Amino acid sequence: MDNNSEESKSSVGYFITGAVIGSVLAVLFAPKAGRETREQMGSWIQDKRDKGRVAVREALETGRRTLRRGQRSMSGV
Repeated sequence: MDNNSEESKSSVGYFITGAVIGSVLAVLFAPKAGRETREQMGSWIQDKRDKGRVAVREALETGRRTLRRGQRSMSGV
């Protein structure tokens, strides 16, 4: 039982060490400054949001047209 707790402590220590080393390397080798990265991500998110809104509007309009067509064919017009 004591052996398992030592192994889990060791695993947690390795994980924390890896996380710290990974964070340091990410900062050292980041291609852009944090502000630039945030601005780029913000632009990308805004673009995807705009495209998503257009796609939803188009899908709704297609659904409305299909519904109207179905209603007309059901009424015999």
